[in-house]
Amino acid sequence: MKKVLLVLATVLAAGSCTEDSLVGVDPTSPPGPSSETVELSIAVGDLPLWKDTTFVGYAVPSSSGIQLIATEPALTSRVLGRFSTLPDSIFVDTVRLAVERYESARLRLIVDSLAGPVLPDSGTELRMHGLTRGFDEREASWTEARAGESWTTPGGDLADLLGSVRVDSLQDTLFVPISVDSDSLLSDWLANDGELGYAVSSSADGSNLSLTALALVFDVKPEGQDTLIEVVRGPQPSTFIFSPMTPPPGEELRLGGLPASRVYIRFELPDTLDGVPLRGSRINRASVIFKSLGGPPDPFMTTDTLFASIFDLLTDPFEFGPKTPVGQNFGNFIELDPDVLATGGELDLNVTQLTQAWASAPADSLPDLRIGIRTLPEGGGVGYWEFGDISDPATAPRLVFLVTPPTEFSVP
Repeated sequence: MKKVLLVLATVLAAGSCTEDSLVGVDPTSPPGPSSETVELSIAVGDLPLWKDTTFVGYAVPSSSGIQLIATEPALTSRVLGRFSTLPDSIFVDTVRLAVERYESARLRLIVDSLAGPVLPDSGTELRMHGLTRGFDEREASWTEARAGESWTTPGGDLADLLGSVRVDSLQDTLFVPISVDSDSLLSDWLANDGELGYAVSSSADGSNLSLTALALVFDVKPEGQDTLIEVVRGPQPSTFIFSPMTPPPGEELRLGGLPASRVYIRFELPDTLDGVPLRGSRINRASVIFKSLGGPPDPFMTTDTLFASIFDLLTDPFEFGPKTPVGQNFGNFIELDPDVLATGGELDLNVTQLTQAWASAPADSLPDLRIGIRTLPEGGGVGYWEFGDISDPATAPRLVFLVTPPTEFSVP
């Protein structure tokens, strides 16, 4: 029995020695040092592929969500609209009755107090005029009522004054009482689907008001009733026209403005950069760095901090153009800080998530990357920022990576 136990102990000891010699690791001698994290940078002109462009028109004044009334040295703006949904009947209790008469019409303006409204010390007068020429809400500009049809007078062909109000102090809600006969005016608009529309302007230099809402408030007298009922209707459509008009972008990359601009990019990354593998490594951080070209001319220079987002593109934007389908947003919102950008500073666009997916994918499954950048919300104002593109090496974008290559492990 002792002899059997001795043999078994010898076999177990021999087995343990064999396993240790194959896979054991001496804690004082690791199989290989861990890889050091390094920062890498490359100009976009040195990438295997980089294409960038600006596309315009993703928001126009009629869809921007803001309405500007301004009379400043650098900017003049007027609001245009039509009231095309006026009722010819109204419910009283559960019975629909025809409208016999319209009374006491007034225009209600809600001023955006957060947008920095400005009034001159002497105040201003807000004026509502009819128009002698209709307009296309998406195509109207300071010089044209619609594409190919000029205003007789730039800024809109104004008809008779419909109403006005004196404004001597900033208020959140303003009313412009209609001074002409309300029943005649609203009946005419009802018969013509709101045509030819109206314009609202400011009389005094140095005023700038951004509106969050505009509506026509009026009373109706139903047939057979002695009471008046208050009704509110918003304009459909509504837009604003301004001068100077936004200049079209050149080769530079532009974000924001009206019509709103986006930047679309398609690029390829090298598998190895400065002897360090990118594909297969851990991408701790990846950024596209834009170089600001400084502030645009007034009134397109903004002192407000804007925000932007990055999103992926589902097809090649240089084949499908501005209507390229977009995917999901990634990364955090980007601050467009006027203190930085106005002096030619840099904008850091975080593309870590996108490059991490590229680095871990097989080489033939994700050959190129496609991204778009847009302001949030688009069309929030006439201000925009411009950045260098690939055509000028001095201001062209560059990519910066913080990379940890894979650790080499050797088995004894």
